[in-house]
Amino acid sequence: MALAAAAAASVLAAAPPAGAAPPTPQAITPVHFPEGIWSAAPQVGPDGKVRQCVLVAFRSRKGDHGPIETRFSFTIGRGAGFAVNLTDEYLPREQILDDEAEILIDGKSFPAVAFTLGPMAEAQALAVHPGDAAGALAALGRAKQLTLRTAGAGIDSGPIALHLPSDALQYLKTCGERFDIAIDRPTDPNAPDMPVPHPRSPRVAMPEPTATGMPGVDDIRKIEGWDASELRAPDGTIDTCYIRRRYSAGSGADLHMSVTALLVGRTGGFRIVLKDSNLHMTQDQELDATLSAGGKPIDDFAAKVMSVNEIGIFPAHARTFAAVLDSADSVDFKSKVVGVEFPLAGGALGWARACARRNGIAFEPGGK
Repeated sequence: MALAAAAAASVLAAAPPAGAAPPTPQAITPVHFPEGIWSAAPQVGPDGKVRQCVLVAFRSRKGDHGPIETRFSFTIGRGAGFAVNLTDEYLPREQILDDEAEILIDGKSFPAVAFTLGPMAEAQALAVHPGDAAGALAALGRAKQLTLRTAGAGIDSGPIALHLPSDALQYLKTCGERFDIAIDRPTDPNAPDMPVPHPRSPRVAMPEPTATGMPGVDDIRKIEGWDASELRAPDGTIDTCYIRRRYSAGSGADLHMSVTALLVGRTGGFRIVLKDSNLHMTQDQELDATLSAGGKPIDDFAAKVMSVNEIGIFPAHARTFAAVLDSADSVDFKSKVVGVEFPLAGGALGWARACARRNGIAFEPGGK
């Protein structure tokens, strides 16, 4: 996904003659389409193979204080298939993975997944991948404008004028086909799976009780091997963003089970919960714990016993803590009673952050 940020680069070349068929895509070779001022090029990855096909132009999107010039692009890449991208300095700088995003093409809605592409030197990038990639590409062939909406990233682009010539769109499609890049899924074996886009979660009048007592917990979405759920309050509103991963070993009497969970709730903000079937703790037990992320020690947190086999980790400064986790591939918790090291996929934290933002749930404890 990260190389899609390079789609923002301007690509210049001699324009094809008027009325001529789109040129055959050649690796690295740029092409310029005067109508709409679009440029295109197949971009090569570190392995020397074409990683993505890019079609880019400068456009304006809606900002909080007026129009924002953004590098607006369509990509067909090995990391996510077909995606619509924005690149400018006003996009979120933290990891976001919003599975309730939306692409509007001349008013027709395509549920989508939106994700940030990582920090750049001067600008940030956001990609939006529609669940129906073939349908979105077909709709673009006749469209005049496009809107991107992702409450999880705090972005509503407003209508973006396309001025997209048919030969430019055909070039992009041909490029993807020529270099065998799928439009509907990642084809890079190292890329994470794309979650299924969801329509925006509605408020429900009375949540149905569950065996766990947490309404919404049985509605599970798969995020890079994690199970994500939006938990609801008695009034039907989303109260907690909850994403967890289960581990098990052995069987029968020797079965060992553990759970790592990230939660963002209206009460308490962001925290991590660790559960292990081998733990037998008392409520007043002192943990005397240390915590590190990606090998870097974390200070200003509290570790508390939540139940006989459950520990809660509460950061004093949740946003700062989460920013450290953004660049960490694992978290290591050690105490007198247990030591736990677990991998932390970027998508898990990105989903928790986006879920909290779109539901107005504060990340910091105390609602700050």
